[in-house]
Amino acid sequence: MHGARRTFIPGVPLGWHVAFFGTYEPERREIFRALLRPGGVAVDVGANIGWHTLLMAQLVGAQGQVLAAEANPSVRQKLEENLDLNRCRQVEVVPYAMADTEGLLAFHGPQADDPQSGNGHVVRNTAAPHAETIQVEARRLDSVLSAAGVDRLDLIKIHVEGFEWPVLQGAEQSIATFRPHIIFEFDANYAPRGGGSAPALAEFFRRHRYRLFAIRRRWAEAVREDRWPSCANIWAAPSG
Repeated sequence: MHGARRTFIPGVPLGWHVAFFGTYEPERREIFRALLRPGGVAVDVGANIGWHTLLMAQLVGAQGQVLAAEANPSVRQKLEENLDLNRCRQVEVVPYAMADTEGLLAFHGPQADDPQSGNGHVVRNTAAPHAETIQVEARRLDSVLSAAGVDRLDLIKIHVEGFEWPVLQGAEQSIATFRPHIIFEFDANYAPRGGGSAPALAEFFRRHRYRLFAIRRRWAEAVREDRWPSCANIWAAPSG
């Protein structure tokens, strides 16, 4: 990777966001910087074109490891091109949807040059499939990490447009073993896509002994079980 500078292929929506605003999700990125060290291991579930993946790779260095999961084929191609541009040899691209099952799943997969390309997601109700619905392979994150020979795990980032709950269920063994920090998106409007809910997530993390914080612009606010944010990035930090 060329120092701290990250090069992106032009003409994709995330690139325009960065060009106009100078950054993307700076709050999450500050947490990444606080948690990841050289030699660390991170997983980027829903990597898109690699904005967060590249930072993770920079932070863990050449001796570290990053697994970048992106199920949308056209977006994944841009991810791979960006990784090549930045010489990220420590990043392994995982061409699957992370889920609680293995096999084929329906997936809403806009093309990479579509302004809505970041909204790709697993579709479980296929009664009226969208024109952009494709078939993708799904894997459990536990299986992916085992196949990659991971012996430590510092951070999991999940951004999958409402499918966070199945991703977590498919990673339960790894979460119990490695106790990584987990940063995931929660949107009450999208959560039903994966069968998730605030009570289910609260119970999951309570059972695994995690503390939950909603990430705000300049601070992280503890999440109360009886008052979840309707839309926020959540930081799950291991405790005990």
